[in-house]
Amino acid sequence: MGKRQFRIFRKDLLSRRFELLQSPAVQVVLRSKVVLAGKLKELDEKGAELQDLRFNYHTFRLEQVEEMIYDVEAPY
Repeated sequence: MGKRQFRIFRKDLLSRRFELLQSPAVQVVLRSKVVLAGKLKELDEKGAELQDLRFNYHTFRLEQVEEMIYDVEAPY
């Protein structure tokens, strides 16, 4: 089985918030080119909260986010 990546850019984050919150894991690419990986816990107009794989919480404003990426298993 392969994986398919979905990239959601900053302008589309709020309109696609439910699929991001339901994803088991996301990668958040910040404008500073830092990448955080983990489970997205909260996403609203104020900002986002991510729980990383070590169970630490990271909060950031949406202006800091370049894009969010999540994977889906492909049927092929």
